[in-house]
Amino acid sequence: MKIGRGRFTWETMGASAGIWAVLWLTIGYAIVSTTVADPRSADADYVRALVAERMKWEWVTLVRLVGGALVLWFAGTLAGRLRMVEGEPGRLAGAAFGPAVVWAGVWLLSALFNSSAIVLATGDGDHAGARLAALLARETPLVLTASVMFTVLLATALVARKFGGFPASYTGGTMFLAAAFVALGVLDWYGPWNLGGLIVGLAFAWMAITSVLLVRGFDAIDLPQAAS
Repeated sequence: MKIGRGRFTWETMGASAGIWAVLWLTIGYAIVSTTVADPRSADADYVRALVAERMKWEWVTLVRLVGGALVLWFAGTLAGRLRMVEGEPGRLAGAAFGPAVVWAGVWLLSALFNSSAIVLATGDGDHAGARLAALLARETPLVLTASVMFTVLLATALVARKFGGFPASYTGGTMFLAAAFVALGVLDWYGPWNLGGLIVGLAFAWMAITSVLLVRGFDAIDLPQAAS
C-alpha cells in the first residue's frame, strides 16, 4: 500500500527543516553583523547602543526562536531516518536525537538571553544584567556547539558506516568532522584562537548537507507493503 501523500509531504518538510534552520540562523548572524552594541563594552555604552538599535535585536530573537524550532524538527526527522536504517531498538538513533534536541535548545536559550538583555536594558534599567544576558546570548552557541554536535555526528556516522543508508563520502566526512569538532573545541576553549564561529559554521554546513540527503532519501524510500 502506498504511503499517504500528507504523511510523505510532512516527512519531506521535516527533512528540509535543516536547510531552513541554517537559513534563519544565518540571517540572525547577518543582522548581528550590522549592529554596534557590543557586550564587551562598558555597561552604559552597551545599553545605549542596544536601545538605539532595539528592533534589530528583536529580529535576532525571532530568527533564533524560529531557527531553534526548525533544528528540533530536523532532529526528529534525522532520528527517524537513522532508526529506519539501523532498525530497532535504535540505540544509535537515540544517541543522535538527544544531543540534536539539546542543540535546538541552545538556540532557543540564546534567543531567551537575547530577549532578556532587551528587557533589562529598556524596562528594568539593569545595565549590568543586560550586558551579562547579551554575553550569554552570544556565547551559548559558540561554546556548546562543538561538544553537543560531536555526539550527533558520531552517532550518525556510526549508523551510516554500519548499516548504510547514506553515501560513503558523507559517512567519511561526518566521521572526520566529528573528530575535527573535538580538536577545534579544545583549541577554542584552551588555545589562543577564537574558533567558535568556525565551529558553528561547520555545524551549519553539515546540517544543510544532511538535510539535502534526507530529502533525497525520502524521495527514494521504498516503504514495506502494509498488511491487508
